[in-house]
Amino acid sequence: MIKNTLTTILLSTTAMIALAGCGDKSTSTETKTYKLTSAQVYEQSCIKCHGVHAEGKPEKKTPSLNDRTIGELEQVLYDVKNGGTNQSSGTDHDIMVHNMQKLIDKGYDYDTKNMATYIHSIIKK
Repeated sequence: MIKNTLTTILLSTTAMIALAGCGDKSTSTETKTYKLTSAQVYEQSCIKCHGVHAEGKPEKKTPSLNDRTIGELEQVLYDVKNGGTNQSSGTDHDIMVHNMQKLIDKGYDYDTKNMATYIHSIIKK
């Protein structure tokens, strides 16, 4: 009888400890979903200033993006989306940092890795 009671207590305690980890997973990494694809964001927003093939538009003072690797594009896009954390020069880059927040608020948010890959794919070789 005592052996059965101890076994029950042990199993109950083990179950409680195991289930304790099944609660709120707010600290876990969750995948963010985006309303639009990178292609849709580029075509509906970015193309106006950066051009069809990411060539930039000097009349709008927007830089070309077609001379960068995917890794460089990803870094620049991350920087712009996160408030200029990697470079802040008081230049047009800072203007884009400001504009980017407005674009995100309008629904033009994107995954930086996917956007870098998309931009690299539209560059005219």
